[in-house]
Amino acid sequence: MIAVSSPVFSMLDFEMALGFVSQKFDAWEIVGEGRHFLPHIEKTFLEVAPSYNMKFSAHGPLSDVNIGSLNPRLREAAVKEIVDGLLAANRMNFEVYTIHPGFWSPIGLLDREGVYRAVHESLKAIERVSIDTGVKVGFENMPDMPVTMGKTPEDLFAMLNGFEIDVCFDVGHAHTSGTIGAFLEYADRFVNVHIHDNRGQYDEHLPIGSGTLDFKRVLRALKNYKGQFVIEARSMPDAELSKERLTELIAEIS
Repeated sequence: MIAVSSPVFSMLDFEMALGFVSQKFDAWEIVGEGRHFLPHIEKTFLEVAPSYNMKFSAHGPLSDVNIGSLNPRLREAAVKEIVDGLLAANRMNFEVYTIHPGFWSPIGLLDREGVYRAVHESLKAIERVSIDTGVKVGFENMPDMPVTMGKTPEDLFAMLNGFEIDVCFDVGHAHTSGTIGAFLEYADRFVNVHIHDNRGQYDEHLPIGSGTLDFKRVLRALKNYKGQFVIEARSMPDAELSKERLTELIAEIS
């Protein structure tokens, strides 16, 4: 199934956004921040969502949320934001909840091992809630930027070692680091896939076909993947264009 997601929608009133998205898509990955922090929209969602024939999933809070923070108070706050959203996702009957790894702060760059230990402690808390609720957590690979963690399979899976946490594979992010092929070796771990394009240099979130990413190669490698393809877009017109092109590509390789 093809879904859509955009932080832009999280700036709208939830009911307004739901009506807007439902006109163009049958599935929506709600970005759980801004005006859509899941615990805040939970009551409204449970009241109005049954009226829509849609499938839902969620992306945990990402802005200012660093599960690798060396400041224990800030790390605790970051984990609480994610866990509170995860608990709400369970009550809202979502099956998949995507989260980001930590990121490198100035002090973190001086104590990289300390950051990895912090991420480990954060994932322990998140994993417990995932197991208790049955909501699958997708740990997302990041684009090639100086502050990002988890931009290669080696780094992402090193953080996940020993945890019952799966992967959200972001195709566009992997394109910026030249790691698409390497990540596709782990396709059996994917519980979510994010789709957008770029020209291989930085994370542009372009519509499919507006960059240099070889989507046919990716789709062929994911022929046994059963989860959603979530189009991440900067606007609804971009999302609609990507949906049209993705539908055509899937039909071509079927």
